[in-house]
Amino acid sequence: MSTVLTSEAQEQLNHIRYSRDTVHAHSPAIQKLFNLVIDYVDDAEKAGKSGTKVIWAGVPWAMPLIYSTGAIPVAFSEMGRISGQEAITVSEDYYQMPAETCSMVKATAGEWHLRKQAGTSITRIFGSSSGCEPYNLAWEVMKKEGFDVYTSDIVYRAPGVEGERYEELVHYFIDEIHDFNEWLTGSREIDKDSLHREIVRKNHLMRRMREIMNLRLLHPFHVKSLGIMYLMNGLTHYFGKPEEYTEVLDALVEELSSLETDEAERRRAIPLIWTGGNGQEFGIYETIDSAGGSLLGFVSSPYAKDFREDIDPVESVARFQLESQMAGASIYRRHVIEQQVDRIQARGLILYGYLGCSFGSVTREMYRDYFHNKGIPSINLEGTFQVGAPSGQLLTRIKAFIEMLS
Repeated sequence: MSTVLTSEAQEQLNHIRYSRDTVHAHSPAIQKLFNLVIDYVDDAEKAGKSGTKVIWAGVPWAMPLIYSTGAIPVAFSEMGRISGQEAITVSEDYYQMPAETCSMVKATAGEWHLRKQAGTSITRIFGSSSGCEPYNLAWEVMKKEGFDVYTSDIVYRAPGVEGERYEELVHYFIDEIHDFNEWLTGSREIDKDSLHREIVRKNHLMRRMREIMNLRLLHPFHVKSLGIMYLMNGLTHYFGKPEEYTEVLDALVEELSSLETDEAERRRAIPLIWTGGNGQEFGIYETIDSAGGSLLGFVSSPYAKDFREDIDPVESVARFQLESQMAGASIYRRHVIEQQVDRIQARGLILYGYLGCSFGSVTREMYRDYFHNKGIPSINLEGTFQVGAPSGQLLTRIKAFIEMLS
């Protein structure tokens, strides 16, 4: 099937095309990136129809393993870009989800229902359990809809877990990885040579991303907010096309390296860190750009360190996850925020979450208090996972926040 877009989602797609053709007309690399974004889900559907194994996947650590099996992951994040009010209505009316349920859960569940009705070729879902109770409900609902759903247990590393306790956690996680591989391929046996190649690829891409983020300190406006947001998203799943995404990063490094430093541009930029989910209200990113803000720091995607290549690749995946900001406890992400603050000399933090996510609300408030006590201002934003225009009040708050920092 081809993605059937509502008028809301079509408007969102037009916005991406505008950013590609007009806002980033100077950057062939970002233009190619947006082509990958636009084609991602449709091309994955076509691949599924032609016999390629394709799954919906919302678990970042698993992406190298998925690619090592020859399968294509379609990230949950893309569900928001193609979901509109119709998907929300399905979840609230057909599935009787309360209105206050997290918009991410409602958007994905509703969109899966609509796509199943339209004959989607992607009927397998890989998620994680215990981290979000509404999603645990959604998994059960999707099973009843005929999807093949697999959930892995979240391996949570509490603060202070070291030594023998940590090693036990690593071994438990390795078992989880083999369990997932069995669901995906029918065998617990992992092709370690293939997985090692994917780890080497991932390390190359993360090093490229570090180069790009360092070069952006010299050229903060070459890539605007929407472009860098999608560039960072792609570091997880490559938009289903690892080789082409690699070409994007390589080309962008060349672009940025060839530019002459503009000191006036550097002084004009207000360095900001984005932490949390990625909103589909693209007007937020436009407002950041027009107010002189530049998203120079990110926390959601762990790209600051490499996977180990000198150990068993399955163990490498486990240790990378447990030693990054994705380990579970908010203190690990807080450390990364602090590192980003120092690296870019951030003037402010944008803490973003989805409406209805109580867990995210508590975490953002903890960050706000912690960094406020360190003298670093922040703004706490809540938006929708599905497409939609941001409220005027939200845009006014963002503009006022950035103007306060200037």
